[in-house]
Amino acid sequence: MNGAKRGSARWAPALALLAGLPLAGLGVTAASLPLADVASASTGCTGTLSGIQLTAGSPQLAKVGTAFGDPLEATVVDTGGCPVPFADVVFSTPGTGPSASFAGGLGADTVTTNSQGIATAPTLTANDISGSYNVTAEIQNTTFAVTFDLTNTTTGVAATVTAVSGSDQSAAVGAQYNAPLEVSVTDAYGAAVPGTSVNFTVVTTSGASATFVGGGATAAVQTGSNGTATSPLLVAGSAVGTFTVTATVSGVSTPVTFTLSNVASAPATLAVGTGSSQNTELGTTFAVPLAVTVTDTNGNDVVGASVTFSAPRSGPSGVFAGYGATAVILTNSSGIATAPDFSADEVRGGYIVTASVAGLSGEATFALVNTSRTTASVTGPAGTYWLATSTGQVLRSGGAANYGGAAGKKLSAPIVAMAAMPSGGGYWLVASNGVVYPYGHAVSYGPKSKLHLAKPIVGIASTADGKGYWLVASNGELFNYGDAVNYGSPSKMHLTKAIVGIAATPDGKGYWLVASDGGIFNYGDAAFHGSTGSLHLKSPIVGIATAPGGAGYWLVTADGGVYGFGRATFFGSGTSLSPKPVKAIVPTSDGDGYWIVSANGTAAGFGDAGAQGSRSSAKTAVVGGAS
Repeated sequence: MNGAKRGSARWAPALALLAGLPLAGLGVTAASLPLADVASASTGCTGTLSGIQLTAGSPQLAKVGTAFGDPLEATVVDTGGCPVPFADVVFSTPGTGPSASFAGGLGADTVTTNSQGIATAPTLTANDISGSYNVTAEIQNTTFAVTFDLTNTTTGVAATVTAVSGSDQSAAVGAQYNAPLEVSVTDAYGAAVPGTSVNFTVVTTSGASATFVGGGATAAVQTGSNGTATSPLLVAGSAVGTFTVTATVSGVSTPVTFTLSNVASAPATLAVGTGSSQNTELGTTFAVPLAVTVTDTNGNDVVGASVTFSAPRSGPSGVFAGYGATAVILTNSSGIATAPDFSADEVRGGYIVTASVAGLSGEATFALVNTSRTTASVTGPAGTYWLATSTGQVLRSGGAANYGGAAGKKLSAPIVAMAAMPSGGGYWLVASNGVVYPYGHAVSYGPKSKLHLAKPIVGIASTADGKGYWLVASNGELFNYGDAVNYGSPSKMHLTKAIVGIAATPDGKGYWLVASDGGIFNYGDAAFHGSTGSLHLKSPIVGIATAPGGAGYWLVTADGGVYGFGRATFFGSGTSLSPKPVKAIVPTSDGDGYWIVSANGTAAGFGDAGAQGSRSSAKTAVVGGAS
């Protein structure tokens, strides 16, 4: 048995001396007495070992990994019931399972009884296994033994650390984070563990870091009565980026990790990135987008800064797609704000576009030039477009095929719109009462008779394969025929302005409805790219057309103004078109241009749209067009 023996050797010389001396008054020598009588000389003590008795330390429990509070004590007695000093007692713990150890990790230790016959075991520390067990105290070289009932417990021992609050915060470089980090420490039974030390440590990986108030990247905090520990506040370092802080507790293998981010401070510098010193033809888009970079005083990229790009309000200038002469853009994760596509207007010359950030005195400037259009007003390709009048007359431009029209027929209601098959093989005219008139290869899919409407029909749009179409009324009510799917409508909404048109996405899985104030209602896969609903328009919106790939749309007003949203490039406006009002916008087949059409059929082409089709011979007002 591995152990240590304490106490008996130091008494050997004294006992040898006593063995040869007479004991005055007693008539005996020490040699004639048992060992116990030498110590006590008490009447009735025999000195003959009788057994060992449990004196103290049982039962008791300790948290795993900690020392037991009370020492184990056992008393050795003789047959007369007297304590026996100088007896060696061996204390032994189990070798497996729940157990404990003496100093140095010993599983056994030998202790000599004192003058009262008591053997007191040295400090005993519970191992890391919970459960009950026995420790044995045995008189050495005898069968006399006693057992102590001990228990190792995990109650109140830290087993889990959980984040309570403080993760996913951000702070400007050099600034203090708003909230401290807080964790909860519980034992294996979910009970709070007070008085446990929690170590918070800042982990730096990408340059971003922080320190605790008072300095330092670490902080040790004791849990309170509720088992929670709250760190000091953190102060962000000078570099932007994400870093972590861990919270660890001794004996718990899994730490808590908090994720924090240092962000740039207020904008301090605005620099031109790309887009300056360019030129493009009138009505076309500049090749390189305008971009700026915003940084703070430490040179960090400022994310989410609001940058205002502004073009001149008159003379040579241009418009930002979906915005007009001014566009407000937020910087991205690299501190860069990229303006929407910028298109030249119809005035030749050079000018400056500026970019500014509120609070900064300086501006970034872009020098741009609008040059003469070398391909302006050329004849458009064959099959350019058709226009429809309220009486059903169809006007053709360029090589557009003649599929006929409803002119001369007795119509139950005036024609209000037209739509072409995507293949160009035909078109439909629709009357205000919902009656559809097909021409060419276009087929009527319904309705079989006029609709009973609360409000008149104002628009029609074809599906992707030309085997169906949608009709829309001014109150937003939608009617679908053929393979057209109803993806929704605003008919149940209280509209402040009437619906005036519809345009479908190229795949036919969605559509946009537009109101006279430019409000956009998008359904299916038709994405919202912007609207003029918040602008003060001089004239109402009268039409909508889909941009290439369905990535945007154009709106046109009755005075010829054009608004492009998404990837709908502004090629020019028909504000100079005469006579007014403008009734439609018709895009070219490739989407790189459009025609603005007035009520008498006069058309102005922009982009790659040929300046053809001035059909002032229209007998009645043009109501729509298609290409």
